[in-house]
Amino acid sequence: MEFGALVQTLTDWVVGIGHTVNDLPGTVAFGLGLFTWFAVEQILQRVLNGLRWAILIGVIVALGLSLPYLASLMMGGAPPQ
Repeated sequence: MEFGALVQTLTDWVVGIGHTVNDLPGTVAFGLGLFTWFAVEQILQRVLNGLRWAILIGVIVALGLSLPYLASLMMGGAPPQ
């Protein structure tokens, strides 16, 4: 299943439950809201973590820094010619 379909399925599920939440007991509605909040927060955290790495790698590539040059900078030696 692709990511877009998964997000759409989860969104439809949350909206469907949202329409019936008024009929639920208070503690069940609270627990459902808590679970939904946690699930959405975890999904966003994983997506943004992947995006952070993509941006970091993109910046390093855009600067044109090669791995030997970065290693020489970290080790304190002269950059390779």
